[in-house]
This record gives sequence, structure tokens and C-alpha cells, in this order.
Amino acid sequence: MGCVNSKDGVTVSTSKLGSNYPDLSKHNNHMAKCLTPKLYNELCSKVTASGVTLEYCIQTGVDNPGHPFIMTVGAVAGDEESYKLFAPLFDKIISARHGGYGKDQLHKTDLNPEHLIGGDNLDPNYVLSSRVRTGRSIAGYALPPCCNRAERREVEKILMEALDSLDGPFKGKYYPLTGMTEETQDKLIEDHFLFDKPVSPLLLASRMARDWPESRGIWHNEEKNFLVWVNEEDHSRVISMEKGGNMRRVFTRFCEGLKKVENAIETNGSRFMWNEHLGFVLTCPSNLGTGLRGGVHLKIPLMAKHPKFNDILEKLKLQKRGTGGVDTASTDGTFDISNSERLGSSEVEQVQCVVDGVNLLIKMEKQLEAGDEIDDLLPSEQKTEDLNDKNFPDLSKHNNWMSKCLTPSIYNKIKNRKTPSGFTLDGCIQTGVDNPGHPFIMTVGMVAGDEESYSTFSELFDPVISGRHGGYSSTAKHSTDLNAANIRGGDNLDPKYVLSSRVRTGRSIRTLALPPWCSRGERRKVETIVTQALASLDGPLKGSYYPLTGMSEETQDKLIADHFLFDKPVSPLLTSSGMARDWPDARGIWHNDEKNFLVWVNEEDHMRIISMEKGGNMKAVFERFCDGLKKVEETIQSNGHSFMWNQHLGFVLTCPSNLGTGLRGGVHLKIPLLSKHKKFETILERLRLQKRGTGGVDTASTDGTFDISNSDRLGSSEVEQVQCVIDGVEMLIEMEKKLEASQSIDNMIPSEKKLSKQDDKQVAQVEVKHSFDNYPDLSQHNNWMAKCLTKEIYLALENKKTSSGCTLDSCIQTGVDNPGHPFIFTVGLTAGDEECYNVFKELFEPVISNRHNGFPADGKHKTDLNPENLRGGNFDENFVLSSRVRTGRSIRGLSLPPWCNRAERRAVETLARNALQQLSGDLQGKYYPLGEMTEAQQDQLIADHFLFDKPVSPLLTSAGMARDWPDARGIWHNDQKNFLVWVNEEDHLRLISMEKGGNMKAVFERFCRGVTQVENSLKQNGKSFMWNEHLGYVLTCPSNLGTGLRGGVHVKLPLLCKDKRFNEILESLRLQKRGTGGVDTASDDGTFDISNLDRLGSSEVEQVQCVVDGVEILVKMEKKLMAGEDIADLIPAKK
Repeated sequence: MGCVNSKDGVTVSTSKLGSNYPDLSKHNNHMAKCLTPKLYNELCSKVTASGVTLEYCIQTGVDNPGHPFIMTVGAVAGDEESYKLFAPLFDKIISARHGGYGKDQLHKTDLNPEHLIGGDNLDPNYVLSSRVRTGRSIAGYALPPCCNRAERREVEKILMEALDSLDGPFKGKYYPLTGMTEETQDKLIEDHFLFDKPVSPLLLASRMARDWPESRGIWHNEEKNFLVWVNEEDHSRVISMEKGGNMRRVFTRFCEGLKKVENAIETNGSRFMWNEHLGFVLTCPSNLGTGLRGGVHLKIPLMAKHPKFNDILEKLKLQKRGTGGVDTASTDGTFDISNSERLGSSEVEQVQCVVDGVNLLIKMEKQLEAGDEIDDLLPSEQKTEDLNDKNFPDLSKHNNWMSKCLTPSIYNKIKNRKTPSGFTLDGCIQTGVDNPGHPFIMTVGMVAGDEESYSTFSELFDPVISGRHGGYSSTAKHSTDLNAANIRGGDNLDPKYVLSSRVRTGRSIRTLALPPWCSRGERRKVETIVTQALASLDGPLKGSYYPLTGMSEETQDKLIADHFLFDKPVSPLLTSSGMARDWPDARGIWHNDEKNFLVWVNEEDHMRIISMEKGGNMKAVFERFCDGLKKVEETIQSNGHSFMWNQHLGFVLTCPSNLGTGLRGGVHLKIPLLSKHKKFETILERLRLQKRGTGGVDTASTDGTFDISNSDRLGSSEVEQVQCVIDGVEMLIEMEKKLEASQSIDNMIPSEKKLSKQDDKQVAQVEVKHSFDNYPDLSQHNNWMAKCLTKEIYLALENKKTSSGCTLDSCIQTGVDNPGHPFIFTVGLTAGDEECYNVFKELFEPVISNRHNGFPADGKHKTDLNPENLRGGNFDENFVLSSRVRTGRSIRGLSLPPWCNRAERRAVETLARNALQQLSGDLQGKYYPLGEMTEAQQDQLIADHFLFDKPVSPLLTSAGMARDWPDARGIWHNDQKNFLVWVNEEDHLRLISMEKGGNMKAVFERFCRGVTQVENSLKQNGKSFMWNEHLGYVLTCPSNLGTGLRGGVHVKLPLLCKDKRFNEILESLRLQKRGTGGVDTASDDGTFDISNLDRLGSSEVEQVQCVVDGVEILVKMEKKLMAGEDIADLIPAKK
């Protein structure tokens, strides 16, 4: 059996080690009840596309057995795919948690508050406040247990952009936790809006607190009744609330605000995770479906004491908790009452359940207050009525082609489809949903997010295209002709009427998403491809590119004067389509030196190509257009790219209105008399022309001057369309002249035109690459990792993995999560296996050098475990109370505690137990596994100070040391209780020799003998300790490399410790101090735990000798001080 051990999808075979199945024998959660060894073996090697494994999903349930009377879920999803890939487990958990919900059932969504009955007058004497909350996840990004920093940052950005767009009563402000001022913090605490770093073991074991507080924050509107938490337990938590009992208003605000947020997110090219079976997808299976918790703070002190209270709540499908939150109790009969269901019923149904249930509870409370029984009010089992899917948009007042063509049948058929880049139907239609249009102006109402949108959603695009393009059929073929020689005339349109001439088109670079959906990386790629091509133009087409970002005021003024500058879109049609995202990033303007050939980059399309000049020489304008366009395309193709094109749709652009040629050939035409003619509109329509004011789309003419252009794009060629403009404009001028002469034009009014078709064209495929920055924010950190890890090093190492799958991010996570203290320098880095020190040496070596007094990258470590080489070591026991030597050891071939799986940890335990059982004589002893320890054994080990607990230090929990506790952990000690081994605590083995008094030599002799015998026993079983000549013994934390040895004594120095030179003396002696209670404790009576400072570069004997010699000097100093003598002659020079 091979079981995946990492988010990176590396498989670690456990067949030789034994089972990796967790010990769930004492657990009470849904995961533990549903996960069998067979099911575990079936799923443990599977990995989602983002690298989530079964282990990530179940770890919280393994680490938190639960309470005998409180059934937790015990599993989380690492990404949206987890629910599908691990469905054999999740389906069982979901069914158990959600009242038998079947794996084939469909969930209902209804966010129309008009469907709610009542709820606007819950009695305020009983209902103190009302609240509705839900969670939402952004599709395409891993969920909080497994997301990386880059994903979390992107989620924050998506939500911030969406929330920033809210206006009216929803206008508000975002408060990031990082860098929050004390004043802001106090205000948010006062408003009860602030959420803290998770401390619940359920969340910590799920890895929810990683990188805290980066990319977390709180947004609320100015009225403080609509709130969004960002990157807490879910990507977003959306909350509507207010004092009193108007739940209807709270729910209405909730629905309206949530829809606005969703629309803004979809406008920017993202969407929420949702599917027909599970509804809205969230981290915890308990929140699937609606994710909704509609609750009121309800004061019902008499009902709360009723013997049937809990039964009543269950039948009403309600749940209670104290007003302080999860796991709190009520002290005065005031409860937080909310819906117990999430999945299978809609939002409206669940809030209705709360409204109806609370009304009934209030009625019961009133009867109890009157001294009456409530038997007549007791509810029976209830069933909720089904409602239809309400996700179909309300298009009843819309006037655009999308709204005319989209039926519920088409919507339901294609709503769950996605293009390869992830674009959805809702993304295509959102602009048409948000912009109903004008009764007399028919807009398109939809856009494409990428080239595949037109085929993936063809059931809608085809009828929209047909409606917009005069009946163009789904089997029709488009024609292309960019040969300007085929134009007839057009070189002498009367300049008295034609003020300027212009031809423009759009082009899209194949394989890159279109502006409504493209990422920043894609948009920047477009800019690079296009500007490289434009830079190659020469002769009359030679020009310069002006990026909008960083544009000088002088350049801006010049481009405005030339009418070349385009602004950030403000049209709702464009902003709803997501066109304005990241403005002005990767947008720019190129024009030739003669200023008659222009290219806009990343405006409404990847490219807008424009040829223009004053006067009426449309032929010259079109010739330049064709020549420049061909040269640009040839250069782009020579660089391995191509334009989007197919024989059905021609050149593919964002808006269906521009398909085909994408061409708009136009003139500014002065026809003040004709424009007032009653048949002006009809004339234009029959000439296949369209008009607008000279200020652009949606502008009107004020003096009879119009921008007249071709209305057709699809089904006719470029030449045909420009010819249509030339011929049509000439006719309009003739009509204007006749009207100037007061003559009739009736005999000139044309009949309707028909269009033609052309052949195929082949285009090449190219590859697109994407990347993002995952480098951690270490600006506030004070540990060696943070000081040594540069962005350059991070980017060089971030994609490397050891053979067991350990990554750089796994090694540094503890240092990212624990910034440290300004005056206490921690390491901030752990190794997941022996290879880490080599694979990630560009980081480990500088950390090691800094931590170990400049130990060089080519340094060699010394080992000496011969106690005969130690001189002295018999301390004055009036001062030295106890002596101790400890070290750590790691077994080669098995991952270290931050990274090992259960099978490896169990293998360590088995090997250790077998080796320890072979010790004899004064080293003979017994092993006590933590998971099987009796109460009597536990009490005895506590009395002996031998017992170690589950790690609670954030340094250890962030490193993954507490996983699966207490599985495969234990304590061994000899019968004389002076030689001790901890198994699978911070290292595979911690070996300790100790005794009361000052005989350090005897302690060290026992230490060396015991360590050597354990090692020899392991070697007999084919195993060895991790060791190399550079780093010595390899352990989890770089601080313990080398010997891993800490030789210490409890020494009483009440006078010396008060000397201001005490710390300098210790440093000179290469010693360190701490209180006798362990790391980070202080001394309160002058008794210290004094030990060697160095681990790496000197041998065991040298380090213990350092302690022996140093403590002898410290004791001499203390004696001198007791005698009132000076100690200056004893103070050593700094080593």
C-alpha cells in the first residue's frame, strides 16, 4: 500500500512499515465512525489537482477525538475537488451529519427574500437581536486548510475588489488584520466584529492558522449591519444583523448584499463554489448547502427549564447555544437559537424555519408565564416543502439579445458547464443581467471569457449571434478579405461633408483568456506579445508604445490632444463584464510617427487596431489598415502566436457584436438636413449602416455631424464592409445635397441588402504559462529563517521536494507562523527529513551558520562519545543540585516528526522499543506508551518528572509535531530511573542520563554507554542514526545539529546571578541559562539550569567539558561573593 503524505502529491510507500491507518478506537466524530481500514486504503493514495490528500482532510478528526456526548464532524475539505475525489468517505459523513442526505440528492437554493413569510415583527421583548450568516468559497482556489499564501492573497484581493464596488447602504471599508492600528482594533472589538487567530484544536489541526494574520481581514458597511470576514474558517463569511426582531429585514439585506458581492465577483471573472448536489461548497461538511445560520438571541428562561425543551428544538429543526458562541452555555435563559439544517433545504426555508420556530417558542414562553401548560403547542415532526431552483436570472424587464434568447431550459442545460479556463455561463451573461438595456436600444447582453465560450455555451451564443447578425446561422461560414486593391472608389469622399475617415478592428491572441476573464499574467502576456510585434514595424508604420502605467503628464496631455488616449471603462456594460479589473496594468497605446496608425492594447479586446486621417480618403485609410494589420499578424505568427479565428465566426472577439471581421469603418459625416428626415433611421438600416455621435458609443449629435459606420461584422468580408460604408456615405452625401437644394429623396431610399461568404483559415496552437508569487511576508519577523530567506532563495527552492515529498514551505511554516520576540531569536525552521538539509541547503546553511556561531558550509563536525576523555566532573553538591545530559537521535530512512506519517512514526516506536528491550544490567527498564498508559502509571511518571505532554507551543504545533497525538509516543526508563528515552516527541528519540547531585562524570559515562548500546542494537536490525561529517547527528531543529547534546546542571548562584556581568560571564564561558522549569522559564531563587551553548563543530566530550569547567568557575565565583571577595580575577576572556 502506498499512501500520499503531502499536498505536493508525493507517495510514500508504507507497505514495509505497516499500516498508516489512524487509531480511531477512542474517537467520537463522524469521520471516525465512517472511515474503515478498507476505505482508508482505497483513498489514501489519491490526490486532488491542487495536491490535497485524504490525510489533510481527516487530520483534524484524528487529532481531536471529541467528547462522548458531542459529535463533531472530524473532517474538512482542502479544496472543492476533495468532496468528489474522497466521496466514498465524505458521502457517508455528509449523510450522517445531514440527516440521511443521499449521495444523489439535489440541493435547493432560494435567495429571494420575498418568498419569506412574516419575520418582520418577532416580539422584541423576547428577541434581542437577529442575524443571518453564511460562508462562500471562491472557485479555483484551495480552501483554508490547504491554500497556499498566493491563493489566500488572491482570495483577499478578489473579495476586496468586490466589496469596494458596493455602494448605497452597502458602502463600507475593509480592515486588514495585518498592520491594524490599536485604535481600529479597539473599535472592532467594541463592535464585536473582530475575529482572533484560531486557538481551537479543531481549527489548528486543520491548518487554519497558518501565516496568521496575513491576508485576513474584516469588512463592514458604514451602518454596521452587513459584515464580511475574509479568510477566517472559509474564504468569506457574510453576515447581516441588527438589534431587535426584524428577521425579515435582516434576511432581505443578507440576500441583497450577498447578491451584490457575488455579482461583483463574477463581473471580475470569479465565482463561488457551487454544485447541484452540495450547494455552496465550504470547508467543513457541516456547512454545505446554504452554509446559512439564521439566528436570534432569544430570552426564554421558563422554556429553557422545560423538560421537553431539547426535544421541542429538535422537532422544530432548531439548535441552541449560549450567546457567547459555539460551546458556550446560557446563564439567564437567553439562547442563540438557529436553524439546524444546512443541506437539502433552501435559504428561504431555513430562515422560515427560524421565524416560525421562534414565534412558537415565544408563544410557549408566554403561556408558561401565565401558568398554563404548553402541551397543545408541542410540535410534531415537520417536513419542508420543495421549491424550484431560483438561480435563473429575472429577465422580465430586460431588452437585450441574451434576455430574449435565454430560456430556463437552456440555462439549466448549460449552467454547470465550464470552459477549460474555468469560465461559466453566469460569467458570460452577467453584463446582460446587470444591464437591462433601453426599450429602444437592443444591446447584446453577453460576452465571451475565452475562445471556447462560443462553443461551450453555443446553445445560447448561437441564437444571440443570429439575432444580432441578421439571422446568421450556426452552420454559416464567414469570409475574410484584407486585400485593399479590391475596394472600388473611396479615395475622394467629399471633404465638405466627410471630416475624417477611420477603420478599426479588434484581434485576440489565441490561448489567452479574453478581457472579461483573463488573469493579470495573461493580460501582461498579451501586452508583451503585441508590443514586441509593433516594435518590429518600420517605414511609415514605425512608432512608439505608451503604457498607461507610469505615463508622464506631458505624454498624457499629448495623447489627449491627439484624441488617442482611452480611459478606464465607466460604462456599466463594460464594468459588469470585468473589463476594468487591475486598471491600468498592462494597458497602453501605440501609434506610428505619422499618427495615422494606432493600436490600443488590452482595452475591450486584446488589441484594437485603428487607421485614420482627416478628410475623405477612405481608400488610403483602408490600405494602411490592411498593410499594418498584416505586418503585425506576420510578426506575431513568427513568434509562435496567432489570432483567434475560425471559419464559422471569423476573428473571435469579446463581444458577439464584433465577431467576423471585428471591423468598424466609419466617417465623421456632416448631414444636418438628412439627419432630420423622418426616414433617416430606415435609410441607414437599409444601407447596413449605423450612426452615433462623434463622442463615441451612446453619444448624440448636436450639429448634424454623425459617426457613420457599417452595422455588419459577421458573414461579409472586410472589403465588403468598407465598400458598404463608401457606397452608403456617397449616397448619404447625395441625399444631403438634394435636401440642400430642397429636392425630394424618396426615389433614392434603398431596399434591404444581402451579404456574402468566404473560405476557411488555419491557425496554430501555442502554450501559455502562468505563475504567482507565494513568498511569505516576513517584514515583522525576528528569527533566523526570516533573516536569511530572500525572495531570490525562496523562488529558487519553492518547487523543490525531497524524495519523501517535503517542501520548502513545510520547513519554514513554523517560522512564518511565529514571528518571534524582538529580544529572543528563534530558528524559525525545521527539517522534515534528512534530505532537507541538502535539498534546501541555500537556506539551511546560512541559518545554521548564524545559529552556530559562524559554522561554515564546508565545516566538519567532530564526534567523541568516549567518557574517559572527560576531565573532572565532580561538582560541589552544596551548589550543584542535579546533573543531566541529553541528546536526540533520528533513525535513517524515516521522515522526521514534522513530516512523518503514522506508519513511519509507528516504525520508529517499534524500532526504539526493540532496541531498548535489549538493554541490560543497570540500563534495563520498561516502555510506557502514552496511548495505553494506566492512571497509576501516569501519576507515577508525573511524580518522577518523566511525563511529556502533547505540544502546545506554537513553535511545535505549527511545525506539525502534535499530529495524531498520542499515537506511537511513549516513555522508557531504566529501573534505576537515571536513564530515560522519549519516543516521538520533538525528535525520533530523546535520550537522557541524569541524577541528583554533582557527579557529571557518572552521568556522562552512563549517557555514552546507553546511547552506544541503543545504536548498536539498531544496527543489528539494519538501521542507523542520521549522521554526516558536516552536520553530525541530524535532528529536526537546526539548533540541535552536531551533537544534539545539552549537558546541564541545576546550580544555585543567588549572589552571582545578581552581578550585572552574569550574562557576559556565561557567554564568555559558552554557557546558557534558563529557569529550572524548562525553556522560557525564569529563576526566582537564584537556581538556574546552566548548560552548553554550542552543539555544532565541537564534540560531545568538549561540550560536557565546557559545562564542567564553566560550572566550576561559576561555583568559585559564588563562593568568593559569599566571602565578600571580588571575582574580577576569575572572569574569563570571551571565547
